[in-house]
Amino acid sequence: MRHPATAHWVVPAGGGPNLRELASRPERFEHHLVPVATIGTVQLELATASEPLYFAHVNYSDEYALALPTGDVMIEAFPMRTFLGDAAERDAGRYNHKVGDLVLHPVGVPHWPGRLRAPYAPMDMLPGMRRCGMSLVYCATAPTPAGTLPTAADARAKPYVEPAPRMSIVSVMQVTGVIAAVGDTTLSVVDGPVELPRGGWVIVLAGDRPGELVRASAGDRVSGFARALVFASAVREPDDWAPAWARLPEPPFGAFEDAAPGALPFAAGALRVAEADGGCARVAIGSASALIPRYWAARTLFRWALHNYRLGSIETYGGLRFADGGDGSRLAIELGDASTPVTPAIVEALYRAIAPAGYVERAT
Repeated sequence: MRHPATAHWVVPAGGGPNLRELASRPERFEHHLVPVATIGTVQLELATASEPLYFAHVNYSDEYALALPTGDVMIEAFPMRTFLGDAAERDAGRYNHKVGDLVLHPVGVPHWPGRLRAPYAPMDMLPGMRRCGMSLVYCATAPTPAGTLPTAADARAKPYVEPAPRMSIVSVMQVTGVIAAVGDTTLSVVDGPVELPRGGWVIVLAGDRPGELVRASAGDRVSGFARALVFASAVREPDDWAPAWARLPEPPFGAFEDAAPGALPFAAGALRVAEADGGCARVAIGSASALIPRYWAARTLFRWALHNYRLGSIETYGGLRFADGGDGSRLAIELGDASTPVTPAIVEALYRAIAPAGYVERAT
């Protein structure tokens, strides 16, 4: 059984664990980032989505994102755009990219894939029309300094400010060799068999079983593919298989449709949320106030919880930010210079109150 939005994917039968199979499980959510391969504090995360991302994110390390092929020709022809920000909350640059392009989200810089323009209306999809893409994210789970850029940006990367942010974009089907580095690990593209002195993870890009993930022990030789990504370290062996291969992580609270909805107005500490026109809510913290699209705010709140309040800092449309200290120890909602602490119970209550009528979390 597969998620309805992946009905057009080509999922190879047989072979070993496959990223396409994992991302097409019916129990997964939109933008459900799950670690699929780790080496120490560096990991590959898998994400699948049929909607643009609804928040900007500041990551702990250089982060490289790659939209992977799924066999769905419509998704693979879709153009994508990712914006980078700066400390002054300006656009600092953007990438125009597509499936097969690896793009750098530099450490400390907000990045926002698929950002919409006002009025930020959600996509109106007929039943059976939703289609998903799949992405692989290469990053660290602890603060990690920026590394050397193995590949440079080209015309698909456009800086908006001087000095320009660090940018890199490379098409994985057109190059071989090291294309990215995080911590003491590298991500490489290889054609044909590969021998791994310290072991590593091999992701098949082209061959009979695209999307297959192979764990190689030290000294293993991996073959049976035409082209692959290799995630490896020169100093350590790969960890064991991630728990997600046995079972996807459960959210800390149920999806919107699993419990009674809340209602506006909503208040918790210094936070006040009231109804507004145009699918928005008026959110205020002290004297700071903004109109926030309710649909995308609800999507963001659930993702914050789904990822165990370990996203660091994220910001949705209208400037509403959610901060967690990176380890879930200090949850806060921020607007401008104003901030108010919150608890997981408050996050769930706000989620159920701010979601608009007809909202569902399990998008099909």
